[in-house]
Amino acid sequence: MRIMNWRFFITTLALDLPLEEIVDEVRDFDERFGIILQKHVAVLGWWCILNFLAGIPGLALLDGWLWYFLLMNLVWSAINFAIALLMYNHVFYRRFKQGNVFQRFEVQRHVEKILLLNIGLEVGYFFAGLYLLTLGRLPDIAYPELWRGFGWAVLLQAVYMFIHDFSFHLLHVLNFRKCKPFLEEMMETQMEVRRQGA
Repeated sequence: MRIMNWRFFITTLALDLPLEEIVDEVRDFDERFGIILQKHVAVLGWWCILNFLAGIPGLALLDGWLWYFLLMNLVWSAINFAIALLMYNHVFYRRFKQGNVFQRFEVQRHVEKILLLNIGLEVGYFFAGLYLLTLGRLPDIAYPELWRGFGWAVLLQAVYMFIHDFSFHLLHVLNFRKCKPFLEEMMETQMEVRRQGA
């Protein structure tokens, strides 16, 4: 497993993402795809770091529903940071680097599908957060502060991750659209070869 350098979180956010420039569709696609993946991991990592920085001292200073809110955010951040590490190692440094350009197109489409699945899960998390908040407002429920804190935490994470994944899904779609003329031309050439060979 490749070790993630902390400098990655700072330098990656400053990388330019030239979605409008097209010089070579395939090479530009590869470069943009790599940058989008790096930015995805970096932004997710920063979200986790910010949750850690707010949550750890907050657990020592706060109580009531805010304590449970910070506790749940720390749990979510630990899970999300583990996912960011796996993405950093698996998608960017292993699978993306292997194969030819058409396999990388498939990898990019696979990433889009995973993001759509995540967006659907985040909608479910949103409703789970609302459910937990509702439990916290019931008059005879045990530990109402726990339910309220967990509910607000799940809502916050669901909304943030929905925006995060939707934004990066959109970037992947825009990147793929830049290569669509190249792919259509390749398909036409392939069809022409089949017609002449038949």
